[in-house]
Amino acid sequence: MSTKPNTETSNKTTRENPPGLVYSVPMDARDHECDIQGVVNNAHYQHYFEHARHRFLLENDIDFSALAQQNINLMVSKIEIEYLGSIVAHDQFYVTVKVMTESKVRYQFVQEIHKQNNDELLAIAKTTVVTVGDNKKLLRKSPLQKLIN
Repeated sequence: MSTKPNTETSNKTTRENPPGLVYSVPMDARDHECDIQGVVNNAHYQHYFEHARHRFLLENDIDFSALAQQNINLMVSKIEIEYLGSIVAHDQFYVTVKVMTESKVRYQFVQEIHKQNNDELLAIAKTTVVTVGDNKKLLRKSPLQKLIN
């Protein structure tokens, strides 16, 4: 499968995960995710992006649930989604994931949804994640750092 990740970044200095470390998760749209217009409701895109991020973390030996049990929480502080096309019931698509540092405590996941049959870009998400400890304060040492080194 060919992916065409979006390389556009903000003006901030960022460090990306190693070249070639773009993760991809295949998915398909289910009937119940569609609204009265017959397209997947916009809220479900956020679920797709979240599922792909969690699969990406697991593939890189970062267990979101196990971290939470240790009072190390990876929390979304900001998410932007640009919708470029529609998904309808039974469409097959894939979600790509790559991560970069945004600051000493913030990591940005850049994700894209592509139609499986023609690689059409359907949505782009930029999700900022921070690591929070049991005292609800930001942690400078994050398990996400290993994705950058």
